[in-house]
Amino acid sequence: MLTIREFNLLSKGKQIAYLWDHCNYIMSRVEGQYCVHLYGCMDFYTEVWYKYGINKIQKIGTFRSCNYLEPYLEKINLWDYW
Repeated sequence: MLTIREFNLLSKGKQIAYLWDHCNYIMSRVEGQYCVHLYGCMDFYTEVWYKYGINKIQKIGTFRSCNYLEPYLEKINLWDYW
């Protein structure tokens, strides 16, 4: 498994391939003109920002802090798990 630093040094294409092969898709959210996909990797999270209309990934961002998970928390319904 790659560290967050090693992941960030990869090209965008290799980052996407790594996400598909080694990380877990968690969920997506809409942010303006973007669909943001959240992935959980071994010890970090990754957001893939996909822009509507041009069908292109605009940005791939990584983070470790749980504070950045806040936009996703309102979409989780814990009653689905009871």
